[in-house]
Amino acid sequence: MLPVLRLLVVSLGVLLISSSAAQAASKSLALPAEGQVAVTFASGVKSVKVKSAPAGVTVAGGVKGGKLAVAVVRPRGAAASGKVVLTLKGKAKGAKTVAAALDGGKAPVCAGLDKLLAKRLKGTADVKGLAAVLAAKLCGRPAPADAAATLGALGLGAVVAPAPPAASGVPAPATPAAGGRLNQPGPGPTPTPPAGGGKPCTNGADDDNDGQTDLEDPGCADGSDGSETGEVPVSAECLDNRSGVGQGEADNELTVGINRCGQFTRVRVDAAPGVASCEIFTGGVPWTCTASAGRGVATGPAIDTADALVKLTGPANCARKVTLALYRPNGEVAELHTAIRGCGAKPACENGKDDDGDGMIDDHFAEGATDPDPGCSATDDTTENSEIPAPAGCRIDLGVWDDEGFVPGAMTQGCGAIQGFWFRAPGTVQRCVYRLGEGADLACQKVRQTGGTMFDITAEDLRVGVELTQAVRCEPMTLALIKDNHQTWFFRGTLNGC
Repeated sequence: MLPVLRLLVVSLGVLLISSSAAQAASKSLALPAEGQVAVTFASGVKSVKVKSAPAGVTVAGGVKGGKLAVAVVRPRGAAASGKVVLTLKGKAKGAKTVAAALDGGKAPVCAGLDKLLAKRLKGTADVKGLAAVLAAKLCGRPAPADAAATLGALGLGAVVAPAPPAASGVPAPATPAAGGRLNQPGPGPTPTPPAGGGKPCTNGADDDNDGQTDLEDPGCADGSDGSETGEVPVSAECLDNRSGVGQGEADNELTVGINRCGQFTRVRVDAAPGVASCEIFTGGVPWTCTASAGRGVATGPAIDTADALVKLTGPANCARKVTLALYRPNGEVAELHTAIRGCGAKPACENGKDDDGDGMIDDHFAEGATDPDPGCSATDDTTENSEIPAPAGCRIDLGVWDDEGFVPGAMTQGCGAIQGFWFRAPGTVQRCVYRLGEGADLACQKVRQTGGTMFDITAEDLRVGVELTQAVRCEPMTLALIKDNHQTWFFRGTLNGC
């Protein structure tokens, strides 16, 4: 065993085997305004628990690498009073609170913030989707496409005032026809059917060659309509604001985003194999959404932005585009005919395959990944091959740090500025500890056979040790270093002595 590793294992062993209790302290957090989220950050914290929180308020967050991030979520209508009281272990310092995080702000640490804020500590709100929205707002990134739907479902964000009533003489919105289908809004003469027989909207043919047939085509007001034409494309502004359809969490769910698409009073969603149910989120404007004749039909006062969650009767047909028909107050029908984003094959870093043929598979956070690929920066990364072998001058040693063979680890020397790491160990990790330079031992995350974390950029050398559930196996191990420029340097080899 290397002498320096022998010295480090003494202190690591103390931390791994008999973790000393840190002094607990309380910290009170003020409630945000209704419909808002307040996020508090601090450093030097080892753990956090919620001692008390007012009814109707949800608290989420945790500690990673000594960094605390806690969100206090107060939906509209939560007439809460008082404060949230946290119990912290460690010595909290540098506390900072962003009182209205949905309006933006600046997080002191962004790496892994979405995953940290997705952990619910108290309350009932589903914070998984909210965490991604908060991380984007606080880290200057574009908000997720379903951000409005997420906030609307939680009763968060500003309430959008309904549009004023239409002036006299403007045609009334469409009403459902028999069987639940929508009539195209607006009065007007019925076009004369073409000579030669069957009506275009009931003849089983795609008369206008747009890939949609009969009542599937938004150009058909009903079965007696004499033409499949009449719909117009949505505006460039609508498309530029990422309006469209994406795959939801389940294979039979779709997320719909309609962003700055001009005024509309009805939306019809056509998706295969058919719509079973739907919800629409409009920031407080009273809209409803129901399934009718295999389509989703939403109605309400005129708006130009909305989000929806659509559940299908079976797994989404990724090969077939979805049609969103927007019915205008003036009788016009705008149409967005679009593929489902993220539908079908999973990205390379989550598909369970060795896409680059190097023996390592998927991101270390991907479900089932036991020998992850350092070329993956996240589960949605589309390539596995972006890693760089540790260059000359960056020395990385792998070893076993205890006589029983339960604590393998790694150490670096001269590897430059880094901001994180993960270590693939020869067995299941039950505890992870690391040290930067001559600093204190700190806890790191464990994910199946890996241990790792992110931290502030430093040029200090890294030492890491993980405690396994069984003695080490002699097999290739990997240390991945996340550089200050987000590149990944890695070293792969067997433990010293194997």
